[in-house]
Amino acid sequence: MIIRITCLFVLLSFHCGAQLFSFKVPQKKSVYKMVNAEEMIRRYIARNFAETSIEGIYSVSCIIKKKGPTLLSPVERERTLVRKENYATIAILKDWPESKNEYIEIAITDKDGADYPVVAEINGLSEGGGFIYKHFEPDGEVMTFTFVYDLMKPDILEGVYSFVKGNQTITYTLTYLKTYPRNNRLVNEN
Repeated sequence: MIIRITCLFVLLSFHCGAQLFSFKVPQKKSVYKMVNAEEMIRRYIARNFAETSIEGIYSVSCIIKKKGPTLLSPVERERTLVRKENYATIAILKDWPESKNEYIEIAITDKDGADYPVVAEINGLSEGGGFIYKHFEPDGEVMTFTFVYDLMKPDILEGVYSFVKGNQTITYTLTYLKTYPRNNRLVNEN
């Protein structure tokens, strides 16, 4: 009987402790207007808007394909390994004037904190119409993409990165669709 009472007491104390830790103090409503990172970036772009700039907020899609001969046949086959549609929201902003990069890419997907990672550095090609895009993976790997920028379709950037592993060619294709400003025109969405 004493063991049962002791077990019951221990279970109740754990339950009460868990309830105490899960209790959250209600946040006081601020009298100030609050903005998130995406709203701050929209305001920054609107302030320094240039129609020929790639600066903006983009939705990112990715396709990873593998091309090579099959196991027992010399015929080459291409397979799609990964297809992710609109999996990230990023901002491309002009970098500091003293920097060696023209633009930086900042990941703004589902972030609540004040720090946002710079996931890529972007530099234009001397001929124009293209960019060298240096992407930084969380594990430290650096992938260099070649991006194409078509003045007739200013809301789309496409980048390709390929490498050969054994007798297989693996190709990453990133597609950036500009969500702000659309068609290189500022639109007040408030």
